[in-house]
Amino acid sequence: MKNWRQLSALLSCLALANAESHPDLFRVRAVTDAKGISHQLGGSRNVKVIVLVFLGPECPISQRYVPELNRIATQQKTNATEFYGVVSGRSVTRAKAAAFAREYAITFPVIVDEKLALARWLRPTHVPEAYVLRRDGDLMYHGRIDDGYAAIGKQRTVVQHRELRDAIAAVLAGRTPPRIFAPPVGCYFEELPER
Repeated sequence: MKNWRQLSALLSCLALANAESHPDLFRVRAVTDAKGISHQLGGSRNVKVIVLVFLGPECPISQRYVPELNRIATQQKTNATEFYGVVSGRSVTRAKAAAFAREYAITFPVIVDEKLALARWLRPTHVPEAYVLRRDGDLMYHGRIDDGYAAIGKQRTVVQHRELRDAIAAVLAGRTPPRIFAPPVGCYFEELPER
């Protein structure tokens, strides 16, 4: 138990060190979704929060989280929040991303990151993996959506911690999220590019 606490404290410190301004955001500000629509990340002055969730079209956990992500995105439409899914990989095409969005009835824009620009910047290790940023590019939270999965194949019956929702609410209120990192559970992000 003591080792787990030490590891948790170390991960929190590392995540705090990463909660800094990321000027790279402005290099990848212009993105295109699966419908061919261009978006400017944080392009509106009214935006306070940008949410990017890396998804894997073939990952069962990504697929199972779509209804929850749809609920979160719908609830945030009236807030100063931009909410995007990201399908990233060299073999990703707009057609594949659009088919995934249609099949799972995704209600938010799904960015096609075939050149791995967003992946290179944010460095996801799993899908799904969520990132919450302020409009200025400060990374405020990254990790799991909630604690619905204890591990791959071990789904919990009761969700107790909703880190993504909590992080969005905190940043909208001008506060630091209660957790800035929670280890993601899902399929491995297989195409992590070199820096």
